[in-house]
Amino acid sequence: MNSDTFKINWVGSQCINHSLALVNRELCKRLIVENKFDIGIISYEEDSNFVMDKEMKSIKERYVTRDSQADITVRHQWPPDFTRPNSGRWILMQPWEFGSIPRKWYIPMKYWVDEIWVYSTYNKACYVQSGIPESKIKVIPLGVDENTFHYHVEPMALNTNKSFRFLFVGGTILRKGIDILLQAYLDEFTPEDDVCLVIKDFGTNSFYNGRNLGELIQQLRLDKKNPEILYINHELSPDELAGLYKACGCLVHPYRGEGFGLPIIEAMACGTPAMVPSLGPSKDFCHEGIAFLISCEQEKWPDKKIGDMETIDFPWWLKINKNELQRNMRFVYENQDVTKQKGQKASQEILSTFTWNRSAQLVSDRLQAMLSEKQPTRASDQEIISTEIQKGVELYQQNLGNEALDTFLRVMDAYPTSLHARYYAATLLFRKNETRAALEQFEFISNIMQQQNETFQATLWNYIGICYTNLKEYNKALAAFRKGITGNPVNRSEVISCYQKMIQQCKKKEQLIELYHDVGRHYFEMGNDFRAREMYAKALEIDANRQDVQQSLQKVRERILLTKETYTSHQAGFEGKDVQELYHRIAHKFEGEEDAIRQLREYWVPYFLPGDKVLDIGCGNGLLMEMLNQVGVETVGIDFDKEKVVQGRAKGLNIEEKRAEDFLAGKEEMYDGIFMGHIIEHLAPKDLLNLFIQCVKSLKNNGKIIILTPNIAHPPVVENFWLDLTHVRPYPKRLIESILETFGLTIKESHYQYNNYDYYVVAQKRAYEVLWHSPIYNASGYAEEQKVFLDALKPFPLKVKIEPAEHQQKPELTNTEMRNYVTALQNNTLKQPLIHYQAAPAYLFSSPCAPISIGRTMFETDSLPPGWVEKMNELTEVWVPSEFNRETFAAAGVEKERIFILPGTIDGKLYNPERVQPYPLASAHAFNFLSVFDWNKRKGWDVLVSAYFKEFSSKENVCLILKVSKMLEGNINPRAMILEQAKRMGISDIPPVQIIDSYFTEEEMIRLYAAVDAFVLPSRGEGWGRPYMEAMAMALPTIGTRWGGQTAFMNDTNSYLIDIEGLVPIERSIPYFGELDGHKWAEPSEKHVRILMRQVYENSEQAKQVGMKARKDVLDTFSKQKVAERMYRRMDELVKHFYG
Repeated sequence: MNSDTFKINWVGSQCINHSLALVNRELCKRLIVENKFDIGIISYEEDSNFVMDKEMKSIKERYVTRDSQADITVRHQWPPDFTRPNSGRWILMQPWEFGSIPRKWYIPMKYWVDEIWVYSTYNKACYVQSGIPESKIKVIPLGVDENTFHYHVEPMALNTNKSFRFLFVGGTILRKGIDILLQAYLDEFTPEDDVCLVIKDFGTNSFYNGRNLGELIQQLRLDKKNPEILYINHELSPDELAGLYKACGCLVHPYRGEGFGLPIIEAMACGTPAMVPSLGPSKDFCHEGIAFLISCEQEKWPDKKIGDMETIDFPWWLKINKNELQRNMRFVYENQDVTKQKGQKASQEILSTFTWNRSAQLVSDRLQAMLSEKQPTRASDQEIISTEIQKGVELYQQNLGNEALDTFLRVMDAYPTSLHARYYAATLLFRKNETRAALEQFEFISNIMQQQNETFQATLWNYIGICYTNLKEYNKALAAFRKGITGNPVNRSEVISCYQKMIQQCKKKEQLIELYHDVGRHYFEMGNDFRAREMYAKALEIDANRQDVQQSLQKVRERILLTKETYTSHQAGFEGKDVQELYHRIAHKFEGEEDAIRQLREYWVPYFLPGDKVLDIGCGNGLLMEMLNQVGVETVGIDFDKEKVVQGRAKGLNIEEKRAEDFLAGKEEMYDGIFMGHIIEHLAPKDLLNLFIQCVKSLKNNGKIIILTPNIAHPPVVENFWLDLTHVRPYPKRLIESILETFGLTIKESHYQYNNYDYYVVAQKRAYEVLWHSPIYNASGYAEEQKVFLDALKPFPLKVKIEPAEHQQKPELTNTEMRNYVTALQNNTLKQPLIHYQAAPAYLFSSPCAPISIGRTMFETDSLPPGWVEKMNELTEVWVPSEFNRETFAAAGVEKERIFILPGTIDGKLYNPERVQPYPLASAHAFNFLSVFDWNKRKGWDVLVSAYFKEFSSKENVCLILKVSKMLEGNINPRAMILEQAKRMGISDIPPVQIIDSYFTEEEMIRLYAAVDAFVLPSRGEGWGRPYMEAMAMALPTIGTRWGGQTAFMNDTNSYLIDIEGLVPIERSIPYFGELDGHKWAEPSEKHVRILMRQVYENSEQAKQVGMKARKDVLDTFSKQKVAERMYRRMDELVKHFYG
């Protein structure tokens, strides 16, 4: 051996009789003889009675200590050891027989171990299916010693007179299939048959001791009514075992699970063919030419565990076809010549391929290759934790809660002190109502969270309190809740629900006062002043002398009064201020500061409503005035440039040639808006302040000023600014914001545009502050609706601060103009939100963070999921899109007076078929049906596909285009499911179907609508049905279900309504919806879908007329302006209701 030979430490059993030790011995002794590596042996367990030979002594000489250093450590033992060895690289040789691997193996195998060796390709596939990277797994098959196991071995003399012997070798445990073998043998043969079943039991002195069926076998053997059984449970030498194989006609091994099946190849090497399952590891070395295969199928276990080991997924093993096993055994018994021929071929194949020499050579080659490869970079513990937690979060966002929980538990298995993994796991257990399990995790976290922020700690204490409340341990709950009052926890609404439970249970006045006081403090911290006042008042009704409660009540009253003064005052805050004094206050405030550069383009027309009166200062020839006049806005313009004024007047525009200060004199509260585009940079500071004073006086109570000016923070602007001789000075954005705020205006919006060359500021004389929490950046209907709402609310006096609700954002789905607008609103800051608006499924609603709280939501069945009613009854109002949900929500328990109908809306300018270039479809057909939906049973895809396949043939020039997302069922394959449905229907030649499952921007979606001839969606339930409205706005003949929210805008004159066969209970197998007990939804008539699709196809011209009426109806009734005005008016009514 060379001095530079690499050191290999091999860890595992050697001097003991079981299969793992056998593998270790056979491989190690050959590697030692090969002498390419310095082999060190770290023994795992020993049997003092083990017989030592010369080769074993050579192995014993290589024993080293457990901490011995090496270049590579190979571990092959049971149970596996995942502690880091003292070596540069680490190989784990690990068989597994139950499909899904133990959960505790996952992270060590995926990240810690450098390479995993398995015995078979089947074992490798199981590991890959469990989430282990395929690249890490190498197959090292086992072998036989050809000097011991070969065709010419002498048969053992057996104590039986039967001429044909079936043989079973292995532990007599269920996994090995001994039970099904016994059943098949006893059912197929009688004592009169010239046959014997020989059982060599390895289970009496091995891992299987205590689990084997030795006693049962002995009982069956002694029963004279049974065919003969010979039972051997004493140790056999390798030579004796080879003789046993040779003495039998066929090895029967109907395993349910195996890592390899060493007795199978040993028997085959001796010329004894094997009868084995058609699946599993034996597929690597058994086929019909040399073995007898038994049909089988994979069968999952009911629980995710093997014994006390939790598994990644449900374990599986093989379900053996007992009847076929019997038939095979009968065939073998009656066709012994065929059996012998297979045995001879089997011996040749096994001895040419599956020997220990070849296995050792594969090991040697792999070790050398590994040593020549670059040392892999291992992820740090923190990187591993972050990667897996992110994976869990993504699964949760795909509504795969159980899979997400499993992911977090796997992290905890490897890193028990990972606070975030425990927190996510605890919250999911909490959502699954596994209260004690969740509480155990939350309390563990409470002891290690000292470095976390106040919000996290408050939220955690509240979760502990909620758990104790659910367990009716109220004193412990109160102690926890009081630690979570401050810090803005995210779960306040659930805390308040717990307090309400405790209030209902409480009988003692003193405790009741404390409960009302505590819940009032929670409401106050949330900004929900009116509910806080109500709770304090109830406490004082019990004891009017409680000074601490009186102080709390006074505090909330003061805040309500301050809010009222803020929003009901009609005077701007600059009265009595001297211009000179203002100048000195502002002049140097932001000197030297520059804002981040942003891009936003021009979008001024949507900021005004028909009937508004707008002054354009520096209007030029009146281009903006023209655009505003076209939408019904009354405009006045002023400008110095005589030529421009003449041009504007020639267009019939009202433009005067005057100084702004002179023009505005005496015009108090006259204008809804004043626009100044590239004006202020031409003014000296004192002139600017004078102009602003005049402008603010001229604005109506809800009026706004829009200012556009060069962005001096942008380098090219600095270079070119002074090239204009009329420029007096630049004004940084923050300076203009500060000036306008000094005048008592609210900065509604402030951002950059024109590739950052300009910035703009929209300042409102009076505006309600709105915290807006909703999806914005995903493909959901909620996100699309909220963007339309936000765009439509531009003209109204609202200062909106957006907090996008989705964790996994896809900004690319939103067009650039809207994305920049939304960014501007995200950058807004609020002093104290007056209104907290949320839009989402109600279970996602957070605790209200303002005195007035609004929840925009909808649901698709005839009732509501658990927990929704309580969430909604905590809000000021719930906004639903239609009467359909008003009725279903009220019937489920939402207080009817809280429910307000706000319909969905559509942008008729965007959804305009005359202004859109159709999307290029993959194939050309004369008629194209389109359906747009998230892939799940609620959307009725099964009804649609079945109706289409039955109604149309492949010979018709028609295509069904399915534009699908996979938000609810992230792992499905729509194409495979459609083909499976066609197979079930017995249709082989299906009409064309095109599936589009990539993400589309809104522009691409509109183009897709423009490219087709009709829209169809036999949905079982919709809260609103936005795709129907989009299709109708694009003048498409639209086929939809006659039940659900869409009936608010679909009727028999503007669409094609599908009759329903009634309301039906939701199938349990359907993800999410199937978990809702007692819920029903519509069952669309497949027959009627066929009729309507054929009608639209055959009468396309008539259908086009229906589509045109559909567009007119939805735009007349549900225009952006009308819906946004209804939205703002309701907010205004709520403010006036509470503040007078």
